[in-house]
Amino acid sequence: MHKILYTKHKRKIAYKHYTGKSSIGITFLSGFNSDMNGSKANYIFDWCIKNKIECTLFDYSGHGKSSEDFKNCDISSWIEDTVDILNEITLNPQILIGSSMGSWLAIKVALLYPSDIKGLITIAAAPDFTKTLWEKELSLKQKDIITNKGFITIPSPYNSNGYIITKKLIKSGRKNFILRKTDLKLTCPIRLIHGESDQEVNWINSLNILKKLTETDAELTIIKNGDHRLSNENNLKKLSEVVYNLFKNLKT
Repeated sequence: MHKILYTKHKRKIAYKHYTGKSSIGITFLSGFNSDMNGSKANYIFDWCIKNKIECTLFDYSGHGKSSEDFKNCDISSWIEDTVDILNEITLNPQILIGSSMGSWLAIKVALLYPSDIKGLITIAAAPDFTKTLWEKELSLKQKDIITNKGFITIPSPYNSNGYIITKKLIKSGRKNFILRKTDLKLTCPIRLIHGESDQEVNWINSLNILKKLTETDAELTIIKNGDHRLSNENNLKKLSEVVYNLFKNLKT
């Protein structure tokens, strides 16, 4: 069962929280148009319960069981949702696990609040995906519709209804780009995981992040034949290994 956080931004954010008995917690950040009922999120939550580690899952505004119309939400509002959850719900310093777009948000939050974030794990990291979408994937006609109408629906292999792309999302993305920076001055260990056969976000994306990190405690794992979701049994087992090893190293 989920609970609701009434945030200072007047949003109702659905979340699940396990208190655990650990001094470091884990917060999972889902991907674009995904929610806390995804297979990786639930796997991590169950794994944390088994190991008595504090864990938090939540739905961004406009997603899942949270409030707001998706068309009125953007990268900045989802960063705010993440910060509100960390400030109001979590009990300890956190390891952030970000999936796809969630990795973008996780890195932004870690840059903004370095003392609160003890570690980062990215899965198929997709920072600045709105830039790639606008510059390489949308047609001129689609861009015109977004500019004049405010939004468009594009096909998605993960949702039969397609994905809504708004003018607000594109503009907010520009304000929050991270790959334009020469350096990513993160102060915590980071583990990047990416599928070799990811058709949505090339693994080179994670390599580019690795190269920009000033933090030397950073590792990139490429999963042979791995897809974008990385949610089969072997992928999830590998994810839990990465989480466990990072958690153990932070505890010692």
